[in-house]
Amino acid sequence: MIKLTIEQDNIESMVNQGIKLHGHAGPYLNLGIKMGLLALEILKAKGYFDLSVEAELEYRRPMSCFVDGLQISTGCTMGKGNIRVKNQPGKINALFTTENKNLRITLKPEIVESLNFEEESCEKLSQKILSIPNNELFDY
Repeated sequence: MIKLTIEQDNIESMVNQGIKLHGHAGPYLNLGIKMGLLALEILKAKGYFDLSVEAELEYRRPMSCFVDGLQISTGCTMGKGNIRVKNQPGKINALFTTENKNLRITLKPEIVESLNFEEESCEKLSQKILSIPNNELFDY
């Protein structure tokens, strides 16, 4: 069996993979990618098999796009059963679990408030997210 590891240092390639899976660029896709990469870094996980994720969010578009970003960045998938989604209106966070560590990362509420889809395109908002440092996006 071929075992992959996540290329954690190439976010542009990961965003391109995310667009291929998801169908378009968007801020919630990129938020999921960035959060997943942050979790891998902090937990020193390789992804795919040594990690599980439980995401909590309002499970409707556009917030649900976040889950695709988590799948791309962590390798956790619905098919393998190592990612689960709980519908929790008003929240966007994820609990990442390895064999011996847990990490909860929460999207700062002001980030959601700053995403104005009526004034900016999905593509522009997705680029904006990539330019914001993790410590300004997330609490963990």
